[in-house]
Amino acid sequence: MLQKTILEVKNLHKSFGRQEVLNDVNFSVECGKIVGLLGKNGAGKTTLMKIIIGLLKNYQGEIYYDGSLINHQDVLEMNTIGSLVDTTFYEDLSAHDNMKIAMMATPGKNTKGINQEIEELLHFVGLIDNIKDKVKTFSFGMKQRLALAQALTVDPKLLILDEPFVGLDPLGIALVKDKLKSLCEEKNVSIIFSSHQLADVAELSEALIVIKDGKIEYSGTYDTLKEMNKKYRILFNKPVSEAHIKMLEISEVNTDFVATENQIDFKYADGALDRMIWILSGEGYQIVDVIRTDDVLSSFFV
Repeated sequence: MLQKTILEVKNLHKSFGRQEVLNDVNFSVECGKIVGLLGKNGAGKTTLMKIIIGLLKNYQGEIYYDGSLINHQDVLEMNTIGSLVDTTFYEDLSAHDNMKIAMMATPGKNTKGINQEIEELLHFVGLIDNIKDKVKTFSFGMKQRLALAQALTVDPKLLILDEPFVGLDPLGIALVKDKLKSLCEEKNVSIIFSSHQLADVAELSEALIVIKDGKIEYSGTYDTLKEMNKKYRILFNKPVSEAHIKMLEISEVNTDFVATENQIDFKYADGALDRMIWILSGEGYQIVDVIRTDDVLSSFFV
């Protein structure tokens, strides 16, 4: 059975004056999936998110949402996309009142039972005990969770979250991750989130989009990326000589490697490990250990 696509971005370009920020960006997101958006600061992640939710105009390319070309002027359609991007609050009002204003400002929102819905959402993000507290008393992490609650007021099919873990302590991060997983599993909500917390991206994401200098560097599953980025370290009983390093360079090992004293670090390539061990064993080197040193995501930030 084919998985339905909730979002498809085709040939997206965006420039600010002469500065090109997004260059031919293409990707799709399946319903009920969590997609991690990675890239260095300035890579174009936030610009991409703002275009999807309609905060930035004058782009080239096409965005299809739920099977049709997205219409940012259709408030009912856009009310099915929740976002945590550039969120602001009424600091002197309570969490309850901020939620109520967000709901009242949502076109087509059924306000019957609004207080109960607010309580349910604040309970969902772990802020029910702070429902009457003024937002100006909140920590940054609490504001992040309040912003997530506001994003959920529209009962979204798609959530766009910019750095949802910033400012959260480990318990807060675990709480938000658990909530996001619940949304996908119980309501089939699709989620795109950006983060610099690489371990959390690896744990939470079912697919990854990596942007570098405004272009898609990688789009696919974490498992596929991990397979492509396997790394090994071979430890020998003695330092590897320059002559034998040269021997590896001109052989058919066919992989990048770095030799340091009695170890060699190298990236995976078909048969590379076997060939390297075979060559050096024949030259009198004994293998002390072979270690996996995969560093799948951080390589995109080097």
